[in-house]
Amino acid sequence: MNEISKKTVLISGGAGKMGKLIIDYFSSQDNYEIIGIYDPGYKSDDYPSITTLEDINPDYILEFSPASAINENIQKWSTVTSNLIIGSSGISNESINLLKTLDHNRKVVVVPNFSIGAAYQKLLSIALSKDFENVHIIEKHHKNKQDAPSGTSSDLALSLSDVASSKLDNHDGENNIINGINIYSERGEEFLAEQIVNFKSEYETFSLEHVVNDRSAYLYGISLVFDEIENLSNFTLGLETILAKKISILS
Repeated sequence: MNEISKKTVLISGGAGKMGKLIIDYFSSQDNYEIIGIYDPGYKSDDYPSITTLEDINPDYILEFSPASAINENIQKWSTVTSNLIIGSSGISNESINLLKTLDHNRKVVVVPNFSIGAAYQKLLSIALSKDFENVHIIEKHHKNKQDAPSGTSSDLALSLSDVASSKLDNHDGENNIINGINIYSERGEEFLAEQIVNFKSEYETFSLEHVVNDRSAYLYGISLVFDEIENLSNFTLGLETILAKKISILS
């Protein structure tokens, strides 16, 4: 029997909660081999702790570092030839522009949120914004999340055009305005990841609510990316870009 040729994986941000989930996932996959973890906080005998990129050329680098480290890490990964999958938020426009210029022979996939629910919420929000003139977003995350508003809510707001956004009175969440849209951010131990997009017209309202109850929800999105990666262009932004090609309503 021929031995399976495994793809090698380097996981950046492996000491975080998402990083640990990714480690568990890929350690159970027969087609992939984790060759190291890149994270100052990583301490384990299971996989090598990588501190330098010398002599390392994995097939895939999976980047799940927090917002405080993501842009610096992208600068590092831009100098290697590995395919790059980024699952972090807080990515700057400068970093996005850099990623778009990388060697076209490598795949670069930027997915700030691997939840398919969040991706469908964005696709539906874009459709609804054509018929509802007013919208606001409420996002709720765990207390350790560094960025506010979240990368997911900011990205969603930037994807909507020709809509207004009235301010909510007496709302406890921190208020930011992105692309003219009010985003209210709440942080607390009772949340993992939640987002509500409220649309209003003169005579009716329409709400899209998405709640993640367990981080394992993100694994389907990761699996989807790896199933489709060979069919993707050299640069892909957002899980919804992949899902949009897979769905058809009333066709």
